[in-house]
Amino acid sequence: MSSATLDKKFLQLAGITLVLLYLVITAGSVVRATGSGMGCPDWPKCFGYYIPPTNPSQVEFHENQSYKKGMMIIVNDTLWRATSDFTSEKSFNHSNWEKYPLHDYAKFFVRQTWTEYINRLIGATNALALTLLLVIALMRIKKDKQTFFVLIGGMCVMAFVIWLGAVVVNTNLAPQKITFHMMSSLALLSVVIFAHTRVSVLSGKFKKSIVEKNIRLLLFSAILLTITQIIFGTQVRQQIDMINHNMDGLSREKWISQLNGIYPVHQIIAMLVIVLNGFLVFKLNKIVSDKNTKRLVFGILFVLIAEYAVGVFIHNFSIPAFAQPIHLILAMILFGIQYGLITRTKS
Repeated sequence: MSSATLDKKFLQLAGITLVLLYLVITAGSVVRATGSGMGCPDWPKCFGYYIPPTNPSQVEFHENQSYKKGMMIIVNDTLWRATSDFTSEKSFNHSNWEKYPLHDYAKFFVRQTWTEYINRLIGATNALALTLLLVIALMRIKKDKQTFFVLIGGMCVMAFVIWLGAVVVNTNLAPQKITFHMMSSLALLSVVIFAHTRVSVLSGKFKKSIVEKNIRLLLFSAILLTITQIIFGTQVRQQIDMINHNMDGLSREKWISQLNGIYPVHQIIAMLVIVLNGFLVFKLNKIVSDKNTKRLVFGILFVLIAEYAVGVFIHNFSIPAFAQPIHLILAMILFGIQYGLITRTKS
């Protein structure tokens, strides 16, 4: 296979991988907004199945039924796991089961289970795409070693994300681990965007735009501010989850008033993000000549307007669940555009 063909296939797959990464982030946010994180109480299977249950009766005890080792049922609000393959007797026999040792969550809702399961399927597809990307990078390693080793780093991050996903489930969604999960997603986005830009440049698809050092400094400042905003956003989200739990999902109009000092900081940083990025768009528009790079510049403006509008909507309309994933994915898109501009420019 020729070098040009490998480059073309790499760029196509990198684009697909990037889309899948954003789908994973969106799916994860939907999981959290709908409270579906424990829809599958075990990992990597779901109630001990590769394809999860579709009916509550599937996680209930039945006599004269064949159970495989690892299958789970809920009896007396307790999650039980089969210790071996067996056929059940007339009554529930504790000797065939063990109480699930990692947590005491024992609920089954079809919608939540399948929401979490789809999230895992998208994540697995993304992991496969990243693996194939690494294979192509290996095939063109004589031409470009740096991309290969950057993707090796990406695979290490992916392995960490997979391990952390299991930890999040096994600890019944410990909030701090969810934040680390989000930061890992940012790292993966950076790896794929860097690889895509580097191969594009090496294959002659475009040339990097030359900008002044102070513009590069503005770009780095903007992306650090965006990361800070995302981190504070996850902290606000953790508070909302806690308030939601304490109020049983009721009286949403009172939730904003119960947020502590992190929320005003989140709002202040949002204004700084708007001002800094608005100035950055103004400056870059005068300098950048490449059409695709210029589209990214104006993409910042579009995403900022949409992100601010969704934030105002969330604040004024009692934090509707459907708007929260949109708010997050827009922030992640902003990060992707900013990092893309960093990789597409040089001093």
